[in-house]
Amino acid sequence: MNAHDVLNIPVTATRAEIRKAYRELARRWHPDRFMEGPERDWANDKMAEINAAYRECLNGTGRQGSPEDADREKLLKVQQLIDDGNYLSARQMLMGFSTRCAEWNYLFGALLVRMSEVDKALIYLSIATHQNPDNLKYARAFTEARSMQNRPIRKFASVFGRKR
Repeated sequence: MNAHDVLNIPVTATRAEIRKAYRELARRWHPDRFMEGPERDWANDKMAEINAAYRECLNGTGRQGSPEDADREKLLKVQQLIDDGNYLSARQMLMGFSTRCAEWNYLFGALLVRMSEVDKALIYLSIATHQNPDNLKYARAFTEARSMQNRPIRKFASVFGRKR
């Protein structure tokens, strides 16, 4: 499992988002919260994993299967293009990626939803959700797209809009 998955953050997370996720997990899994015994031992192991993931994310080395810095910048640019309604450019940019991480699948699915291709979007959103099952953004987008599948086409700003 890669560091971003351990912290339940997207590969495009900022340092502040990384720190916030780490603090939430540290509060939850700190061994001092558990009584002596197997639970505390398990919490020690979990905390070691969380600490390692935190260091990797901050250092930028925990990217197994995740985009490199250049790809991360491109993913942010794609998100901006989608938000601005420039769907053709966003699609062209996404097609230029060689690695298709969870964030890539999410963005492509969100793009397809915006282009009213909900059936196709479900495929990519499902893949993103399976690649990173703990990511709430991906899960909400998949659920929202699934609910749109049999409804008349409308604007899809709730999940796929500017707010993240």
